[in-house]
Amino acid sequence: MDPALARNPAAAPDTSPEKQSELKLNVGIGIIGTILSLFSAVIFFTPVDEPILSIIFLVVTIVAAAVTFRFYGRLKKARANSSGSSH
Repeated sequence: MDPALARNPAAAPDTSPEKQSELKLNVGIGIIGTILSLFSAVIFFTPVDEPILSIIFLVVTIVAAAVTFRFYGRLKKARANSSGSSH
C-alpha cells in the first residue's frame, strides 16, 4: 500500500473500489439532504408562513442538489473509467 494513501485514503483515485464506495455514500447522503431541505422549505412556506426561512432552505436545497450531482458525475465517470480500463 502506498504510504500516502495510508495517511489519506481520500487521496485514492476515483477508480478504486474504496473511492467508488465513498462516492456512492456521498450521493446517498446528498439525496437525503436535498429531500429533507426541500421538505423543510415547503413546511416553512405553507403551514408556518415564514417565507424568509423557506428561501434559505430553498438555497440549501439547490446547493445540496448541485453537490449531489457533482458526486454522481464523478461516480459515473469513475465507473466508466474502471470498466474501460479492465478490458
